[in-house]
Amino acid sequence: MASESSSKRKNAKYFQIVAAVLIAATIVVFFRSDAFASVEIKGLPAWQASLAKQSLDAVHEGMPRGQSLPYQAEIMKTVAQRIFAGYEISAEALGKDVIGVNFSAREEQPWSVDVKVPQIGSPALEWFEDDVSPLKPQIEAMLAGVPLESIAWSDKALQGEIEKITEEALPGWAPSLLMTAKGGAREMSVSFAPKMPMVLAVNPAPVSNSLPSVLHGELRNRLMGESAPLIGLPVAWTAKHTREINLWAEDYINDQSITRRSASSAKASFSPSQISQLNVRVESRLYTIAAWAAIYAGTSDRSAELGLHLGRKVELHPDVPMEAYAEAILGLQEWNFSYRFGLRFRPVSDFWLGGEWDTKDDMWWARLTMDPQLHKPYFWLRVSEEGDFNGALGWRATENISFEVEYDAREDDRWSLKMLGNL
Repeated sequence: MASESSSKRKNAKYFQIVAAVLIAATIVVFFRSDAFASVEIKGLPAWQASLAKQSLDAVHEGMPRGQSLPYQAEIMKTVAQRIFAGYEISAEALGKDVIGVNFSAREEQPWSVDVKVPQIGSPALEWFEDDVSPLKPQIEAMLAGVPLESIAWSDKALQGEIEKITEEALPGWAPSLLMTAKGGAREMSVSFAPKMPMVLAVNPAPVSNSLPSVLHGELRNRLMGESAPLIGLPVAWTAKHTREINLWAEDYINDQSITRRSASSAKASFSPSQISQLNVRVESRLYTIAAWAAIYAGTSDRSAELGLHLGRKVELHPDVPMEAYAEAILGLQEWNFSYRFGLRFRPVSDFWLGGEWDTKDDMWWARLTMDPQLHKPYFWLRVSEEGDFNGALGWRATENISFEVEYDAREDDRWSLKMLGNL
């Protein structure tokens, strides 16, 4: 009788310990915490092993140290069998205060992975497919030999692991997992949804110093319609594909009849944000064509003028861009024409330096010009062979409107304010 009573007390104590550590382990599985490491895990993939180790370390830490290590291993085995479904589990004492827990799948179940592509338009679709193509074999390797039942306790760890590998390949896209079982087949479907912030609009801004401004609006409208597939994409993902977006925009502009006829080429610069900016500089390799209308204020010598610039690129040295040009200017106050004929070269980016013959006073002028850029200041200046000075400081307010403060030593009213419409 005494022996039977002692056995009952021992079993009762065993189940009390099991119940206590089972509760602790369950809490750890679902509410992850750091604990004293004294358990070695074998037979699990890394993403499940880290979760199991945290849980079983916490269990082992809470065990009474008065019990023998084999006894603790038996408790550890019982607890693990209750928590970690899908695996056959054994436990053994490996050394001082170290327990080895071995996992083996109850059933080898093959997995297939279906990575679904979101409904996005070309060319973004091709970029997404390139990004997502390496993910399928990676996910299949993660699931190899993993029982379906074990996903019940490791689903958050699996989600986190897949988010980790997709974050680098697909920044800004949130993966969603769906697992199905039909007969002996197991399938995981991975779909993607864009995360905020997303691209809400794209603002194309074609600019050119060699083509008339009237062509800029046509290119802008075409590019705005063509950039519609970028709307709704994650900003982070478009930032990753800035180079591809630039190349796509350049290819599109270069394929337009306007660009081909003018022997032009495009250089794009995409700035990803919710309102993304797509700047495209289009410059002709052979010609420069510009026209303007100007209105003067602050001077009685001039009221308005119309101007036309025609240039032809020449190559005297392959590394130095040069242009021969002619300008015709019609002064609307007296309805008289003047002409300029010149040659200029580009010593550095955005600057032209050269000389021109001006029929207004029949003399040579040295001229330095800075190319106008949107929302930036610019200038031009001329010095005649007799030392007269003519120049202006300007601001490109819009694609079509500029303002200049001009100084002309030849006029009675030397200072004037000028508004130009770039045609």
